[in-house]
Formats: sequence, C-alpha cells, structure tokens
Amino acid sequence: MKNLLFIAIIVCLFSCQKKETTFVPPKLEYTPIDTFPKKAFWSPVTNFANKVPNVYISTKGNTIVNEPKVQSIMQIQLGDTIVFRSNIGIEYRGSTSFRLFDQKSYGIELRDAVDKDTDSAIMDFPKQSDFILYAPANDKTLIRNTLIYELSNQIGMYATRTKYVQLFIDGQYLGLYVLMEKMKRDKSRIDVTKMASTDISGNAVTGGYIFKIDKSAGDNRINGWEADAIYTESIGFRSKYDPNGNKLTYAPFGPKKGAETYIMYEYPKNDAIVDAQKKYVQSYFSNFEDALLSDNYKDPNTGYQNYIDMNSFIDFLILNEFAYNPDAYRLSTFMHKERQSKLKMGPIWDFNLGFGNDDRAAFNNASTWMFNFNNFYSNDGWLINFWWKRLLSDPNFTDRLKTRWASLRSNSLTENNIYGIIDKHITLLRNSGSIEKHFDRWRILGVKLPFNSFVGKSHQEEIDFLKSWIRKRLTWMDSEIGKL
Repeated sequence: MKNLLFIAIIVCLFSCQKKETTFVPPKLEYTPIDTFPKKAFWSPVTNFANKVPNVYISTKGNTIVNEPKVQSIMQIQLGDTIVFRSNIGIEYRGSTSFRLFDQKSYGIELRDAVDKDTDSAIMDFPKQSDFILYAPANDKTLIRNTLIYELSNQIGMYATRTKYVQLFIDGQYLGLYVLMEKMKRDKSRIDVTKMASTDISGNAVTGGYIFKIDKSAGDNRINGWEADAIYTESIGFRSKYDPNGNKLTYAPFGPKKGAETYIMYEYPKNDAIVDAQKKYVQSYFSNFEDALLSDNYKDPNTGYQNYIDMNSFIDFLILNEFAYNPDAYRLSTFMHKERQSKLKMGPIWDFNLGFGNDDRAAFNNASTWMFNFNNFYSNDGWLINFWWKRLLSDPNFTDRLKTRWASLRSNSLTENNIYGIIDKHITLLRNSGSIEKHFDRWRILGVKLPFNSFVGKSHQEEIDFLKSWIRKRLTWMDSEIGKL
C-alpha cells in the first residue's frame, strides 16, 4: 500500500510539472484617468525602435459600435513610462473581417477636450488625427501587411507607417495589433493638394483627389453590413465599361453586379465633394477609359499615357502580383490625382490574404497571375476591370514592367532583403514576448480559419511556410514575366 501511495505521489508531481500553463493577461496598469484630458500628452521619449508598446483604451462605459466613434481615452506605455495620452473616438472597422473573425480591428480618431478631432504626434508617426488598430486575425505569421508595406516604402511608393502594439481595452487583453496610419490626404501620407468647395474650374478643379475601388461598407451602410454591394450616386460613380471593355447599358446604381466597377470618392469625401468636382473626375476617368480602348491607345501622345502615371501603375502591379493578393485591382484599391497631374495608383492596402493565405483553388500554387482573377471566378461580385489586361497588351507598358522588375530583383525584392525584413520583425516580436502572448490570447495555431490555405502547428511553421512561398513565387515570376 505504501508503495502504491508513493507511486501515486510521483505520478501526480510529474503530471503537475507537465501541465500546460494558461496565460493570464496583465491588468490595465496605468495611472487612472478620472476625467478626459484637456489636450494630448506625449513623452519626450524619442527612441521607439525595437519596442512593442502597450496601448490601453478606456471606453469610460461607452459601447464600441461599427459607427459612429464613441468617446474614449487612449494611453500608450513603454514599460512604466507613459509616452502618449489623448481623448479618442473609437469604432469597429472592417467588412468581411468583422463578420468572420473574433479579433476585431478598430478605427481611432484623436480628439481634444471638447471632442473635436485634433492632430497629435504618436511616437514615431508624423502628426495626424486618424489611425487604425489593425488585427492580424487570420494572418498567423502576424506580419503579412507590415512586410509588404515596408517593401512598398523601400521601392518609393508610400505605404502606411506601422507599429506593433499590445492592445488592452477596458482591462481586457486583446492581443497583438498593428497601429497604422489611415489612408488620408496629408503631406506625410497621400500628398495631394487640399481641395476647397470653391475649386470648381481651371487648374483648381484638377486636384487633388483620392479614389477607391472597394466594397461600399464603411461609406454607405444599410442595415449594418448588408450594404457591402450597395452603391449610390452620392458615394461614387460607375465605369461605362464592363471587365471586358464592353459598354454597359443597365442602370448605374443599386445592388452591384459583378460586371460593374464603381469608383468611390475618398477625398474630398462624398459629403464634401461638390458637383463641379464630381463632373470633372467622372469626365477624367471616362476620357482615360475611352483612350485606353481606342485604336491608337498605344500612342504616347494621344493614347492612355496622357491620363495615367505609368510608373505607379507598374509598381502597383508588381507589389500585388508578388504578394499574389486576391483583392488586387478590385478591392482595397486606392488611386490619387494631384492638381495638374496624371492619375496614380496607390497606396497599396490590405494584404492579409496575400502571400499564400487564400485557400481558393486558383491561388494554391502561386503560379498564375492575379490579373487573371476573372478567368477563375467570373461570378464573383467584384471583378477586375479591363484596364490591366489592356495595359499589358501594350509592349511599351510590358517592356517598362520587365525593366522595373529586373531592377527591383537586384535590390528590394531579393530573397536576402525580404527575408531580412521578416527576420527583423519576428525578432522584435519574439524578444518582446508578443508572439507567445498573442497566441495564448487567441488559440488559433493549428486551427483552420476562413481563407487559411496553410495551417501550421506553430508560429515558426507559419513563418517557414511564408518564406518558402515567397521563394517559389519569386522564382515563378522570374520565369514568367518575360512572356508578358
């Protein structure tokens, strides 16, 4: 009997040692704020490199909703040091991601004591008021967006600045997030001229503008998220042509048909842009599309080149094709036009399904062009417009594309550079304990989430898959781009 008791004690001790510990998120540890601060506060701390700050948000009893933003307080800490504190407005953001994933993204607006938006400097970011707390909900590498944004900035196409943070809302730890700039007109973001309602003629009406091809949610909500495909004349306009370049004849507004491309007003906003400005931009896009479909579209003097900045279109294509972004060209697609200048593509946006993170059959092997999306999913609600294939039928465009690809493959898009960026980001997250904390909060490793094509048992397996996928994609593009 004594021997049996002794064995039982040993077994118990052994099992207790092997028992998995559960991560207990830290409490909301900041100096309590009883009243909303009169103005934003930031610390003289200037070196934020190689650090993952904690972001604490107190809603003061308000309930976060899809919109409008509700009054709250945000405080950012590095260890025990408060480096930023401000009133904010906060709301949920996202469309498909909001419906499908438990970890939600947020839009925040810095505000003053009377709840008006105010520009402030947060850590390494230039002064502005609008930011995003992006949730890498189904990206188990945690870095797909930050990787492609860094590469975009390296090649000279502005992309949002980012900062990894640990997010707490009302004392609840919500995991690793990316604090990032919202796409917005600003000298340090999308640098186009500020428009006034009186800019309605001459050079003044020619810019600056920002446009977007996307779902309509976020700009026009009807019964919550059901407005993804509801377009109205107030938020944008419809291309005259279908994805094959054929003239459209049916009614331009209402529930979207896959054959339609809508271009939405991003700046000036749809409630600020005036009729003369609408008329100008609609005419500009119409003339561009007409020129692109004309018999002499290749002519550098009379064709489409009169309307677009070709270099920006080429870089946009390269980045989206390299990352094999399933949303490319048809969703989350920004464009902008400066005063007296041509239309430019970008900035790039939203690559959470890129780099092999989409389980649809056509995207599994990284060996097709994403601009052929319509060939595989012709019944999708959002198809790619005819611009891209028409551009690729012009030898001048494809020759410049091949030259740019060769140049980038010798510097920014080398495996060494890309892997170096990945390793830098992972080292930061690993050294700060952010990876372990995140996946203790969100038990998703080894679990297939919507769209996941690969399901690694560990974070390292997810990173290994990403690197292997990138090598395969680069090799394929090297062999195929010469055939365009």
